[in-house]
Amino acid sequence: HLGIAYQVVDDLLDFTGTNTSLGKPSLSDMEQGLATAPTLFAAEEHPQIVELITRRFKEEGDVAACSALVARSAGLARTAELASSHAQMAADALGVLPPSSARDALLRLCFDVLNRSA
Repeated sequence: HLGIAYQVVDDLLDFTGTNTSLGKPSLSDMEQGLATAPTLFAAEEHPQIVELITRRFKEEGDVAACSALVARSAGLARTAELASSHAQMAADALGVLPPSSARDALLRLCFDVLNRSA
C-alpha cells in the first residue's frame, strides 16, 4: 500500500507541483499519453475526458483542456483521499510488528509520503 500511496501522490503532484519542485515539467504524464488518478476521477464528472484519454492526449490542446477539466472536478481531492487511504492501510499493516524504532520509522514513512512536494 505504501508504494501505491507514493505513486498516487506522484500523480497528484503532476497536477499541483511546479517544474522546479518536480524536477520535470508538470503535466508530463499526460504529455506522455498517460491517464492517471486525477484524470480518471475527473472523467467520471466530465465524460468528454474519455475521448482525450482514448487518443492519449495527442491532439493540440488536449493536455490543457483535460487539465482545466480536472481543476474543475473533484479529481484532485479524490486522488489525495486515495493516497491517504493507502498510506493508512500501510500503517495499519505495521500493527502486527512489535514496537521498535524500525516500526516507528516505517510508520513515519507512511505519512511522510503524503506530505512530499517532489
